[in-house]
Amino acid sequence: MAAMSEEQMEFDFEPDAISDHFIVSESNALIEARTNLTLYEERIIYILASRIHPDDTNFKTHFFKVRDIAEVLNISHKTNDFYKQIREILDNLQNKKVIIHEQNLNSTLQAHWLAAARYYHGKGTIELEFSSMLKPYLLQLQQNFTKFKLWNVLYLKSTYSSKLYKLLKRYLPLGKRSFTLEELREKLEIEEGKYSRYSHLKNRILLGSQAELEMKTDIKFKLEEIKNGTKVVKIIFHISPNAKTDPAGINDTDFIDHEDTIQLLARFEVKKKVATVLIKKYGEQQIRENIKYVYEKKRNAEVSNMAGYIVKAIEENYADALKMFEPEDNQDAETSIINMNERIRQLIFFKDRCIEEGIVNETVGTQNLVKGVTQEIERIEKARQVKNFKPLTVDDFEDAKAKSIFEDYRRDRSTLPPKLESE
Repeated sequence: MAAMSEEQMEFDFEPDAISDHFIVSESNALIEARTNLTLYEERIIYILASRIHPDDTNFKTHFFKVRDIAEVLNISHKTNDFYKQIREILDNLQNKKVIIHEQNLNSTLQAHWLAAARYYHGKGTIELEFSSMLKPYLLQLQQNFTKFKLWNVLYLKSTYSSKLYKLLKRYLPLGKRSFTLEELREKLEIEEGKYSRYSHLKNRILLGSQAELEMKTDIKFKLEEIKNGTKVVKIIFHISPNAKTDPAGINDTDFIDHEDTIQLLARFEVKKKVATVLIKKYGEQQIRENIKYVYEKKRNAEVSNMAGYIVKAIEENYADALKMFEPEDNQDAETSIINMNERIRQLIFFKDRCIEEGIVNETVGTQNLVKGVTQEIERIEKARQVKNFKPLTVDDFEDAKAKSIFEDYRRDRSTLPPKLESE
């Protein structure tokens, strides 16, 4: 960890923000791994994971206010006892190991979650950093990974619900996933001998998780029981998107209208020095209009570098550039960017599985993927032109592969208006 002097802590220290809307990207191997975490420990791990930027090549040290962590963990801070509780959770977390079966290496990795943790006495601040052994599972992920907004796992009341969410979220593009009862108990990390009867497993875990996921996350599922005679031997989860909107939070339009501009930009992780320059150069009205534009555009999308996107939107005045186009219709299946990303996710998932299972070789599979995504881009662009919606930009695409394919497509045609092309 990088050393930090008392003077730096006093004058330069800015704790990392925690937001429901930050993105966690996790390799599928890690999702399937035995994590050995309690609910509180898992929440801290995902708060830390949400701070990873897609461009990071090494884990960075992150600083959090203990009070912020306590609030997310739902630990009362009416007394000073919450400092002790957080420290005890971190002490236990430092001793926890994740166990990952690495099929490509024919090996099993046992790694501590954290490289180190530091507690700053009298400042109410903690410093955390992931173990370097976890780099392949959290950094620079290009394939075989799943991403989700932090709020999907942050407020679940059961470790079983949290684990099941990730196991099913991974298979959302396919719409279903099956487990034998033995596999399911192993994946949910149920203690040996516990809930050995299916009726107990169903009533005490599955039905509760089903209700909680539908109430608090972006997916839901139905159960199908496969029987051998009268005995249930396998469960099929039929997975579908949940129409539930994001929880009301810090980024809504009312907040944007009334919050102090410096504080508003800070909520989106724009540093105070940068915010001061933006206000002086572009004025508060242009800043607020473009933050609203970004929020409306990205509220249901998975944006990792929100600060960078907002700064660019303000500088390029994206909000003003869009006045020449008709407002978006997110319910239109033919033109909706949300629906486009869902179709592309399913296409990429299917093509990747074909390569993984040896149905096609990597060269042919990649060619088929590029062709399929390009056809989807061409189709939706034509439909959007007819309705005078804004042209597609690279930031409309959530998947890294789709972004790359679109950039190649755009270079070949070079038809976007200059002001929007810079997005």
